[in-house]
Amino acid sequence: MGYYAPDNHLCDCGHCGQRLTGRQERYCSAACRQAAYRGSKQPKRLEFKPCPLCGEPFHVTSKRKKFCDYHDEAEDDCRAAQDDLDDAAWLAAEERRTALCVHCRQPAGWSGRGRPRRFCSNHCKQADYRKRRAQRAA
Repeated sequence: MGYYAPDNHLCDCGHCGQRLTGRQERYCSAACRQAAYRGSKQPKRLEFKPCPLCGEPFHVTSKRKKFCDYHDEAEDDCRAAQDDLDDAAWLAAEERRTALCVHCRQPAGWSGRGRPRRFCSNHCKQADYRKRRAQRAA
């Protein structure tokens, strides 16, 4: 059966009902095709999920939203818990920024991504390896 086979055609437009002509198969125009597609999509429904901090349901506006809205929906205890989480994240980042070299106790440096460095240089890394190897041999 070919693409333009007669049994592949509808008689009327699938959206507006106007009579189809020529090679038109389902819709009379691109506008009707797009309108039918938009009409077939499921409407977005309001989704609620419980806040892991306070347990109250909150309105989810994006996939990344995890907690009650700090300024609108959150109660005082949930705001305090969110503040505690922010403080903990800030402290963890501060610990990464101030990480010290395992060998010489100088600042090891942190690029801002991932784990902090354990050693400040390759020299310290090699010296620490030799020290550990000597301790194992003794």
